[in-house]
Amino acid sequence: MTSVKTVARRPRRRATGWSFVALYAVLLVAFGVVPVVYAIVTAFFVTPVVGPTRFSLIDNFAAVLADYRLPVATVNVAMYLLIWLPLLLIVVFVLALVLDAKRTRFGALTRFISYVPGAVTGSAAALLWLFMFSPAVSPIGPLLAPFVGANGIVISDSTLPVILAIMGVAIGAGGWIVMLYGALTALPSELIEAARIDGANVWQQVWHIKLPLIRSYIAFILIVSFAAGFQVFVEPQVLGTGARGQVSSTWSVNQLVYSYASGESNYGRASALSVLLLIVTVTAAVIIIRKTKFYSIDGRS
Repeated sequence: MTSVKTVARRPRRRATGWSFVALYAVLLVAFGVVPVVYAIVTAFFVTPVVGPTRFSLIDNFAAVLADYRLPVATVNVAMYLLIWLPLLLIVVFVLALVLDAKRTRFGALTRFISYVPGAVTGSAAALLWLFMFSPAVSPIGPLLAPFVGANGIVISDSTLPVILAIMGVAIGAGGWIVMLYGALTALPSELIEAARIDGANVWQQVWHIKLPLIRSYIAFILIVSFAAGFQVFVEPQVLGTGARGQVSSTWSVNQLVYSYASGESNYGRASALSVLLLIVTVTAAVIIIRKTKFYSIDGRS
């Protein structure tokens, strides 16, 4: 009788599981899969200034790769990532480890305060930081004085990687700190206590026990942050609008995609560059997953 009831419950459990993911699956297909497929198809259609649209496997990709603006935009984004990602990881890990080591009754308040800056995102955050980096009106104007150019402003093509890195850490670190703190509190206390008994100091506990056990969280942070950083668009677009003539309209690779689509009405090239962006981010995600054994269980791949 028990086995019959168990078998009868299985379809219900499966139906319940599917009901939870159904809406997400619909949204994923509508706003994820369909646009990607459409972009891939569009990337193979060339729209010349004069003449009809024609099909080509390589023309749009060749034109994009030969565009003199692409190497400059790629270097800009690479500089931003090289500054931002290490800084973000250091800030997130250090603060999460400090919160984990010093658990007090004010811990919840501390985590809330660390998360607050992340509540302002996107164009609103860019406008806020445009104000912060404007020496004439910024509350930290005296600190910006050494970085002011001959035109009286701080924001420019050359300073944007550092500015975006500061913005990225301020906006994104809070959420990752809360997530990582939760992962650290879930670690088996027996392991930490055993390490202490064996004479392991704080650094050894962090390096040999805590970090290996939360490597999947590290991989997740890297994947999401790299994808978001490589496709940076809103922040340089808004900052460039506020500092007219100082920031290129194609400073980032995603801005170049936008320029193809909106400025030149060349959707084939915009789609081709979008596909290349997708390939880069997916490749980076696969490398991170393999190196960190993201899907391993108890050390088994």
